[in-house]
Amino acid sequence: MKHVIAFDVSMGKSYMVVYNALKNCVFEEEINHYRTEFEGLKKKIDELAEGYGEQPEIVFEATGVYSRPLERFMNENQYTYCLLNPLEAKLQCDSLRIHKTDKSDAHRLALTHFTTDRRKKEDSGELLHQLKSLSRYYSELDGELSVIRGRMHKVIQLTFPELEKI
Repeated sequence: MKHVIAFDVSMGKSYMVVYNALKNCVFEEEINHYRTEFEGLKKKIDELAEGYGEQPEIVFEATGVYSRPLERFMNENQYTYCLLNPLEAKLQCDSLRIHKTDKSDAHRLALTHFTTDRRKKEDSGELLHQLKSLSRYYSELDGELSVIRGRMHKVIQLTFPELEKI
């Protein structure tokens, strides 16, 4: 492993750090989730890949809708990356965490990446994303329908208390 790039993702921005193989921080910067700044990030990653002959390891935490622009950028450029569950990232970084800030979280993610075996995120395709979204929507509607049926049953029982005896 030559380099590790770690991101701490926040709303609309990320704090990025780059560590070399000697576990020294060689670059850190805050980037906003804009197309122009992602183009600069692409240049930085491509420079590291060309200079050392392999793509750097990329790691960041899944933070719901906040990390989606960064995920989309990685998928569009066919970069392999490790997407961490927030609980998993917390457990891995707890031993190193002193003060929790965006800056320190990015450094901790990068440092733990050298010692922790993490699986790469595989792009499952747009169809699977749509199916997952539709499944969540169906579950939400099914839950609402169950609540409405319960309310309707209660109203019918209050309106016609003798209905079940007929």
